[in-house]
Amino acid sequence: MDAVAVKRIMQHPSNNQASIAPRELDNCEIVHGLMERCLAGDSLAVPVLPEVAVRVVRAGPGGSINAQQLADIIKADPALTMYVLRIANSAAKKPASAIVALPHAVAWLGFEEVANIAFTVALQGKMLDVKGQQHKARRLWRHSLASALWARQLAHMLAKQTDMCYLCGLLHNIGKVVTLGAVHDLAQCAGRKLASEDYDRLIETFHRHIGARVVTRWALPSPILTVTSQWEAYAAAGPARFESNVVNVAHSLANFTLLESTPLARDLLVTDAAYRDLGLTDADAEPLFESAAGIVAELDRYLAP
Repeated sequence: MDAVAVKRIMQHPSNNQASIAPRELDNCEIVHGLMERCLAGDSLAVPVLPEVAVRVVRAGPGGSINAQQLADIIKADPALTMYVLRIANSAAKKPASAIVALPHAVAWLGFEEVANIAFTVALQGKMLDVKGQQHKARRLWRHSLASALWARQLAHMLAKQTDMCYLCGLLHNIGKVVTLGAVHDLAQCAGRKLASEDYDRLIETFHRHIGARVVTRWALPSPILTVTSQWEAYAAAGPARFESNVVNVAHSLANFTLLESTPLARDLLVTDAAYRDLGLTDADAEPLFESAAGIVAELDRYLAP
């Protein structure tokens, strides 16, 4: 939304400060009102999903494409091509000889892992491009990445489909970083300066609604839309209950990994109902938490702290 449109909204009678309250509204309240008007008028600009990400998620392991065709999709982005080859040749993957061709990289890493890498890297640049708020955008996206990696790990432990759980984890809070960008644009256009806590408050208010709009507009698989709105209340997620439950636990594991790695936090996570509802036991906790170092290393390959 440009400055002219924001000025028009601010001049609308419903946004006249005197008609709303006898005191002058602060900057956070003004931007809150502008965001409400944007959503009511369906004028929020939803980021465009990069073409590589669109093609990868629509192909997927359940599609009919092979390793060569996936490689052809990735070749459209030279930076992504180099990233996939670098991962395939990394010490963590230990190839016997250098991998120089994308089809070989796909065969070595696996279709699913390469598809996840391609989708994530294609989307990541857009999610981090919030002028003036890069640090906050980076923090939000890093948590989403950690959630995706933990969701994949949980699905693997439970012998379930890992690619959909990975995508659900990556996108479960997509509304947060999109809301950050939208709020920042509105504040800039309105000439209003927001404090860090104002951004946090507005993100918390609007991110669920905006996340649902984003995933719907991107026409992603239905479990992702359900998880975006239901992961915090996974018992009501219907057919996507498992994915929502996995993401609920993965989100907590991301908190543990990035924010609160203490014995108490670990004990609370293992006794949480969401953990138990996945069928995980006390005995599963040890191998689960032993994978934390590998999760963090992979996270750092995507996005360093």
